[in-house]
Amino acid sequence: MDIRHLKCFVAVAEELHFRRAAERIGIAQAVLSAHVKRLEEELGFPLLFRTTRHVSLTQAGYVFLDEARAVLDQLDAAVEKATIAAHSGFDNLRIGGIDAAVVWFLPPILKAFHTLHPGIQLRLTEVAASGIQVEELSRHHIDLAFFRPPISKDGVLWEVLFEEGVYIALPEDDPLSGCGVIEVQELSGRRLISYPRHARPYLSEMVAQCMARVEDLAVADIEVLDKSTLLPLVALGSGVGLVPQWLTELPVDGVKYVRLKDAPVLQFGVAWRERDANRSSLLDFLQLACEEADRIRARFNG
Repeated sequence: MDIRHLKCFVAVAEELHFRRAAERIGIAQAVLSAHVKRLEEELGFPLLFRTTRHVSLTQAGYVFLDEARAVLDQLDAAVEKATIAAHSGFDNLRIGGIDAAVVWFLPPILKAFHTLHPGIQLRLTEVAASGIQVEELSRHHIDLAFFRPPISKDGVLWEVLFEEGVYIALPEDDPLSGCGVIEVQELSGRRLISYPRHARPYLSEMVAQCMARVEDLAVADIEVLDKSTLLPLVALGSGVGLVPQWLTELPVDGVKYVRLKDAPVLQFGVAWRERDANRSSLLDFLQLACEEADRIRARFNG
């Protein structure tokens, strides 16, 4: 159904005069009459009674007028919202993040952003693997991705927000649990809970790099997708596990964290589409993320 037909019909229905309706919307009277006639033909019933001196609505016309007005009002609202989004930022902002982002990094930023932009809807989605998240960004399924760099993707910009160390999660009764820092070789003889390479390639590679120099490390027959699963297993004595530094800020009963010396440095970053680089709402969210990253660096360095 042509939107022009609806506009012409509403004008005639409100003016009950074809000439005045044509002047109101700025088209020739003959064109307006043709639009209304085509609308009636499409519907299969008349909307107007016409005589040489009088125009009135049929019963169907009265019913259709209310619905046509609602459609046009909804269209006007959609145009207004799209115009605001085009000139001042997104009406909604879709955020994707690995577990570190969703559980720990983003909550204070989301709260601050809601205060700054109460009219903008935020949608947060957890994505397990950083590579998958960047693909979601490229496909326009999300607008910002919080992930583990680096990446190389046409049309995608990114930056590192902060770096963090690697810690070993130990049962609290382990002799090493009271140490501040340990060498990786000191884990000799322990059972290591690992991450599956196909689902957690970044964490799996981190473990492989850290443990390459430990000759008699026993790998437990346990692979976990989530660190939230790993930590209760450590507390129960099922093994030990490597975790990023952010997790040490979320204490778990029965688990102690010890810094692993000479372990790889982990990066945490954010990515966005290059074409969206001037969106005001996106830039405001990035600014809040950078401010939170500054506070985290101060804590980690301290």
